[in-house]
Amino acid sequence: MKKFLVILLIIVMAFQLAAADKAGEFKLENLEGKQVKLSDFQEKGLVILDFWATWCVPCKNGLPKINELHEKYDNVNVLAINVDKPRKKSSAISHVKSNRFTFHTLFDHKKNVQKQFNVTNIPRTIIIDKDGTIIYDHTGYQRGDEKHYEEVIVKWLEEQQTTEPTDEAPEQDTEQPTEIED
Repeated sequence: MKKFLVILLIIVMAFQLAAADKAGEFKLENLEGKQVKLSDFQEKGLVILDFWATWCVPCKNGLPKINELHEKYDNVNVLAINVDKPRKKSSAISHVKSNRFTFHTLFDHKKNVQKQFNVTNIPRTIIIDKDGTIIYDHTGYQRGDEKHYEEVIVKWLEEQQTTEPTDEAPEQDTEQPTEIED
C-alpha cells in the first residue's frame, strides 16, 4: 500500500510541475474598457506578458523596447499588464497614449493575473507560445534585456518554420544531366 501511495504522490507531483509551465486562461479589461482573454491573442503566435506600473522606472524604461518587438513581429502580441491601483488608471492610459505605444494595454487592478503568475516584483516579462507553454520568464529590466526576448522570439519562429508542413511540392532539379565523354 505504501508503494502505491508513493507512486501516486509522484504522479500527482509530476502533473503539478507540468501544469506550472502552462499559462492559464485569464480575462482583463483593455484600454477601450472591453474584456479580453489571453486565448484571443495566442491564436496569432507568441504572447509577451509585461507586468508594469506607472511608478516603476525600470518598467517605463522597458516599455518602448517591448513596443518595438510588438511592432516588428507580426506573430507576436505584447500584452502590457498594468498593475497600478484603480485610481492610477488614468495615469497609465496617459502614459501609453503619450508614448504612442501600439501594444495591447490591459488592467489588472484586482491583481488576479498577477497572483496567477506569482508576480511579486515588476517589471516581469513572460513569453507564452500558442499552446500556452511558458517559454521565457524574466524579472527586472536593464538595457539590453530586449535582446534576450528577441532571441527567444527568433528561436521560436525558426522552430515553427522547421515543424510546419508545407503545401508546396519539393523543388526538383530540372537541369538535364550532362553526358560524360569517353
